[in-house]
Amino acid sequence: MYSLKRNLHFNLLLTISLPLIILISVLAYSFEKFILNYIESRLLHDADTIITALSLDDQQHWQLNSNALSDLYLRVNSGHYFVVKADDQTFRSRSLFDLDIAPSWQKNRCQEIDEQWYACMVSLTKSDRPVNIWVAEDIRPIEQSQREIVLLVIAISTFTMMLLAYLQYRVLERGFSKLDTIRQMISSIHMGESKPDSQKLPIEIQPLMDEIERLLAQLEQRIQRSRNAVGNVAHELKRPLQRFRSLLEHLPTDQETEGERILSEFHHIIERELKRARIAGMATPGRYAVLNEDIEQLIKIFNTLYPDVKSSVSYPQQLVIPQDRDDILELLGNLLDNASKFARSHIYLSITITPQGWIIVIEDDGKGVSESDLQMITNRGVRLDESISGHGLGLSMCHDIVNGYSGKMTFSVSSYGGLKVEVFMPLSDA
Repeated sequence: MYSLKRNLHFNLLLTISLPLIILISVLAYSFEKFILNYIESRLLHDADTIITALSLDDQQHWQLNSNALSDLYLRVNSGHYFVVKADDQTFRSRSLFDLDIAPSWQKNRCQEIDEQWYACMVSLTKSDRPVNIWVAEDIRPIEQSQREIVLLVIAISTFTMMLLAYLQYRVLERGFSKLDTIRQMISSIHMGESKPDSQKLPIEIQPLMDEIERLLAQLEQRIQRSRNAVGNVAHELKRPLQRFRSLLEHLPTDQETEGERILSEFHHIIERELKRARIAGMATPGRYAVLNEDIEQLIKIFNTLYPDVKSSVSYPQQLVIPQDRDDILELLGNLLDNASKFARSHIYLSITITPQGWIIVIEDDGKGVSESDLQMITNRGVRLDESISGHGLGLSMCHDIVNGYSGKMTFSVSSYGGLKVEVFMPLSDA
């Protein structure tokens, strides 16, 4: 399985971070090009100023008027330098002082030198004589300022990205919180409560909930139809069996005895199925067993069926068993019916919860069963309702339900004298 929210958050974060990284890279490159173009333009302008300040005297010697130059070239180590080469004369700016610089005399080219200087070489002719001017600037302070600006931009962009990521996370949290309505609706189905208003669901989720509700309604109808069919068949069988019983009276004694035995088995099966339908009540697929409601109704039914048997019930208040209500009611119904049938006067039901799961214990004060019978009904795979007369009826069905939830059912002799059935149901992942 994977987290849809985590995937969305990662993908959206990627869509935010990638453009920001590209934008920062483009801005840094563009800013650097802009600074170099600006420096180059200024150096070429300074070269034009130097050319204007260069002239020939009466002896046809070149003279450089320093008063026409910027003060930057007159201060030592100012970061702005020039070298002029005209005929066999060379002029160096006072700012060079004792710096040992070998100018590059490549014609009409501006370039970065040793990641420290940016220099431009200008070749021209003045007074019909060739003149070469090398102008340079120390770009380390500018590059330092540039790095600081880029770092500031990165810091602002990082903060912006983190802010956007946080806002995006909050938006996703708020969006996914709408899905809690689905959990509440399913939880209300488990608890048998009225479901929340489905109009609060996003329209994208509504079809899913409609399909879930339709499926639950179909399951409920099918289970109810099956139960009704079993009950109707049991009722309809009573009439032909009564006619069959009247016919037995005209048969020989031995045949009548055998017929009565068969009729008694039929009658017992019919009564058992009718009792199961009465215990289960309306089909409620997916609903949890709410003990405060369901146990009370179940005990009332058995008090009606077995008025001479008293019931002692113990369980935590507000306890909900997170297994299917129909399964739990059928399990408890079969075990309580079995205990009530063979109890002298009392049955005992207790339900407790442990960190591992639920423990259901049902005991009666009847005659109990022998050790050999206990061993037989404990063995898995044995058809319990065909193995032991009386106590075994319905226990195989209970065994199937317990096995369906990876639980365990054990039998022992009760301290009250009858049979003790202990069921362990592990905690559900639901």
